[in-house]
Amino acid sequence: MVWLRREDHEDRELRWLSPWATQSCNAGPRRLAEADDPLRTPFQRDRDRILHASSFRRMQHKTQVMAAFEGDHFRSRMTHSLEVAQMGRGVARALRCNDDLAEAIALAHDLGHPPFGHVGEEALHEAMRDHGGFRHNAQGARTVDYLEDRYGHGLGLNLTLAVRTSLLKGRIPDGFPVSDDLLIDGAKQPVPIEADLVDQCDKIAYLSHDLDDGLRANLFAEEEAAELSLWRDAVASCGSTNRQRIVSEITSLLIHDLVATVDEALAKAPAGGKYPRIRHSDPVVVQAQELLAFLRKRFYHAPSVLTVMQDGAQRIGTLFEKLVADPSQLPEHIRGRIERDGIERTICDYIAGMTDRFLIRASS
Repeated sequence: MVWLRREDHEDRELRWLSPWATQSCNAGPRRLAEADDPLRTPFQRDRDRILHASSFRRMQHKTQVMAAFEGDHFRSRMTHSLEVAQMGRGVARALRCNDDLAEAIALAHDLGHPPFGHVGEEALHEAMRDHGGFRHNAQGARTVDYLEDRYGHGLGLNLTLAVRTSLLKGRIPDGFPVSDDLLIDGAKQPVPIEADLVDQCDKIAYLSHDLDDGLRANLFAEEEAAELSLWRDAVASCGSTNRQRIVSEITSLLIHDLVATVDEALAKAPAGGKYPRIRHSDPVVVQAQELLAFLRKRFYHAPSVLTVMQDGAQRIGTLFEKLVADPSQLPEHIRGRIERDGIERTICDYIAGMTDRFLIRASS
C-alpha cells in the first residue's frame, strides 16, 4: 500500500473539485512562510491548528443558549462548532467544494465569541463603544491572527489567507483592529464559496439544535413545535413520532434543500464569474424564518434564559470597568499587551476569551 502525500491530495482536488471550489494550491500565503507539510494540505494543517488551540478548548465552557453550567447535555459553543463542521464537510463534499476548507472555517467560526453568548457580545460592544467596538466574527480573526500566540512568533496560528478572510465574514465595527492583509483599499477581501456554505450550515445547526435544546429544557411543549411547517414536513418525511428523530429529519431536510438549491444555481451561473448567492429555496426560507421566530419567542427570550444571560452581561460590564480602573489586576502576560493594544482593547480581549465559569469567578 502506497501512502498518500500532500501532492496526491492536491492532484485529486484538481481532477475532482468544482470550478467554483477553492483549491488547496490557491489557499493564499501564510504571513510567516513555512515549508509545506509532506502529508497534509494547507487547509488540513489549518484545521489541525484550530483544533489544538486553547481558544477552541475553551468553547466547551462557553454558552450557546443554555448556560454551560445548567446541564451536561445542552449545546456549548464547542459542540455547536463541531456540528457545523460536520454539516459543512457534508454540504461542501456534495457540491464538490473543498471540505477541508469548510471544516477549518466551521471549527474556527465561533472562536471570538465571549462568555454568555450574544448578550455577552452586546455587553462587550457597549463597553468598547468608543474604542473600536466588538463583534465575535472580527474577534475570531483577531484570535487566530494575534491572541492565540501558540508558537511565539506573534502571528497567531499563522493560518492561510483563505481561512482568515473567511473568519472575517460579517459586519466589522468601525475602528476594530484588523490585519492589513485582510483588507483591500479598506474593504474586506472576498471570501471563498466554502465560507458562505458554512454560514448556511451554521444557521441550520442552530435552528435544529436550539429546537432540540428548547424541548429538552421544557421551555415549550412538543405539541407547540408540532405546529411548525418544518416539523410537519419532517414527520411526513421520516414517518416517526420520536422527537429526536423528527429534529434530525429537520436537519436533513434543510441540508438537502441547501445542496439542491445551490447546485441548481451553480449550474446556471456563467463560468469564471462570482458564484451566485448561497441560499435555500424560497419555500424553505419561509419555513426557516417561521422556526427562527418561534425560537426567539419561546427559547431565546424565555425569562429563565434571559435571567442567566443578563446576569452574565452585567458581570462583563462590571468586570470591564473594574479592570479599566485598576489594570494591575490583570495577569502579567495580559498586562504586557497594554502598551501595544491600549487598556480597553487588552481588557476586551481578556474578557472575550473567558469561559462562563471563569467570568463568574473573576467578577464575584
